[in-house]
Amino acid sequence: MDIAITKKKVLPVKRYVLITLAAAVTLAGGRYLWILGQADFSIARDSLVISEVRNGPFTVSVRGTGVLAPDNIQWLSAAVEAKVVRLVVKPGNLVKTGDLIVILDNPQLIQKLAETQWELEAQDAELQAGKTAQESLLLEQKISVLNAKLDYESSLLTYQAQGELFHSQSPGAVSKITFEKSRLETDQLKRRWQISEQRRIKMEENLAAQHNARLARLSKTKKMIERMMQQVDNLNVRASMDSIVLEVPLEPGQSIVTGANIAKLALQDSLIAELQVPEIMIGEVAVGQRVVIDTRNNKMTGAVTRIDPAVINGTVQVDVSFADGLPADARPDLSVDGEIIVTELAEALHVDRPLFAQSKSRMGFYKISDDGQFAARVDVNVGFGSVNKIQILGGLKAGDRIITSDTTPLESYQKVRIK
Repeated sequence: MDIAITKKKVLPVKRYVLITLAAAVTLAGGRYLWILGQADFSIARDSLVISEVRNGPFTVSVRGTGVLAPDNIQWLSAAVEAKVVRLVVKPGNLVKTGDLIVILDNPQLIQKLAETQWELEAQDAELQAGKTAQESLLLEQKISVLNAKLDYESSLLTYQAQGELFHSQSPGAVSKITFEKSRLETDQLKRRWQISEQRRIKMEENLAAQHNARLARLSKTKKMIERMMQQVDNLNVRASMDSIVLEVPLEPGQSIVTGANIAKLALQDSLIAELQVPEIMIGEVAVGQRVVIDTRNNKMTGAVTRIDPAVINGTVQVDVSFADGLPADARPDLSVDGEIIVTELAEALHVDRPLFAQSKSRMGFYKISDDGQFAARVDVNVGFGSVNKIQILGGLKAGDRIITSDTTPLESYQKVRIK
């Protein structure tokens, strides 16, 4: 007897799996094509720098690098031609006023000083001898004047006596000839006395002029000696102030001319910072703004005191002075970083500064979509720009994300896909 066997119906599982996979692939492909259709350009995510717009305190600052430089510099120069004998100090040494810096030598100057001193002694002796001779001549002239005066007075007495007799009632007592002769003699003696007195006055004036001339020569020689003694003393070059030695551009045995630089001194506690600020950011810097200077060991606060009018190699020099004391590591030519505080806002929208972003302008930024797959170009008003942040005035809100790396390759596209 035959037994009928009923076969179980097998479900087409494999076919269902294939259909499901095909549907998934179709959906994925469709979505991919839809995404591709949303943008004309794709860019890798790992090549981008993305920053988020935030709201909060915002400090606008400008950074610059530079060095500390002396505010009060003095160059010591040679007063005469000389040869360098010895360098007493080296750059970096601290010196007090009057401390020896360099020893110079000039044998010709020292010899000339000795000869001039001998000349002064000779002129002084000549002055004393001339003074004695002048006094002797003047005394002789005074005696001559006195004799002339006595002769005149004696003759005048005789003339007066004869006159009385000549005009008396005794005729023949004195003849007219004798009387007239006495009158003429008296007049001559008076005139001789007057001339002798005039000669005395002129002699006194002449002798005084000669004496003054000798005194002038003597004074000139003394001044020459004082100047040469000062020049000899200047062969020992000394510090003119309490300072630090910056340069001594000399070598022992070197010959130098008058006016040659010997040493450069600077006040140790009088330093300023000379910062180099990029010209693109100098428009926000103004005199009086607060500056924080970082020596990498210490920080100190100063203020902008001068902005150079010229641009050199794309930077502008800004001088910063310090009101408070300087730290122990502050010294000339020390490299420093400076942050110039332009303004401080209690609350403002801001974001990391995109590359090439200009302060106070309207620019196009690429804003990231909520799903992070696209970046669309939006117009944004920006305000103050800091070193690494920039203020947002309009076009973005807190929480928005933008591309802050270089977007130059994207400028031709309004919307790009991030893959």
